[in-house]
Amino acid sequence: MRAHAMRNLLTALLCLLAIACGGDFSNDDLEFQNALPQREDLAAMLPDSAKRSGQGTGTREDRLGLQVLGGTSELAVQSYQVGTQFNASVDALLTLLELFRGVAPTTRETDRRIWGPFPADDHPGHELRLVMERQGADFAYRLQFRPRGAGEDGWWTYLPGTFKADGGIRKGTGALALDLKEARANGFDTREADGLDRLDIRYQTKALPTSVELLFTGAGATLPLTRYASRQVPEGLGEMTFRLPGQDLVPGGLLETLDIVSRWTPEGRGKLVLTILEGDAKGLKYTECWDAQTRITFLQRNWDFINPTEGNASSCPDVSALGP
Repeated sequence: MRAHAMRNLLTALLCLLAIACGGDFSNDDLEFQNALPQREDLAAMLPDSAKRSGQGTGTREDRLGLQVLGGTSELAVQSYQVGTQFNASVDALLTLLELFRGVAPTTRETDRRIWGPFPADDHPGHELRLVMERQGADFAYRLQFRPRGAGEDGWWTYLPGTFKADGGIRKGTGALALDLKEARANGFDTREADGLDRLDIRYQTKALPTSVELLFTGAGATLPLTRYASRQVPEGLGEMTFRLPGQDLVPGGLLETLDIVSRWTPEGRGKLVLTILEGDAKGLKYTECWDAQTRITFLQRNWDFINPTEGNASSCPDVSALGP
């Protein structure tokens, strides 16, 4: 009995050392694996107050000029909503790469690794694989699909990505994308993403603050129409910036393009600056601060010459660690 228990313990320890039973990883394999982004590298850091209150689930509604000192900051709630949606988009993309994490490569070459082909469970009748290539500190990877039984020419790329290592494990600059247009051309159902041709993510983790940018390219568009970006530092300060075209913010014949920078502390205090770049209200700028309960403590309007500020500017949190 004791010998049997010892054999089981040794088997378990060997599995742990190999990361997973059946796994066979070299240091070189791990270098390839570390070139793939992980959720903690890309997710926006939301304050605890946003998670506790369930913020980020409402509908977006602009009320510029209707904010009230001491009232709930609608813009803070919307910022947390954007952060939640940002993380959902990142998760959806990274889920595809997680299929290959912790799995030993099927093919090894000096500067190349291939995982697969494996059956594509979500796309019956298809296979998928991940191909990674290395040139010095630069990595390129392609998540590919093909109809089952097709030859090498049948592979097409759904998720391309790159990473340049710089400064340590998972430190560097990278980019990845979902080519939704190519997926539809190959018969895939992109469901609620039918209005998009491409989702791009760009990120850097080599210096503080780390940053991530999401770019959404609409169906038929040649350039991204909507941009979201996130920055953060280890102290827990977070930032979301987003540029939103086509907003009907004020009456008139032109639609507005909004540029919004929202920053917050771990406990949920925050500061937001909204600038109108284009439209009937071009040039207007609004600044707002809120406390941990998302109550407005300070606001400033550059178009109000009678009462341009309300509240105390000293109530705004110090978020200078995020830079300009």
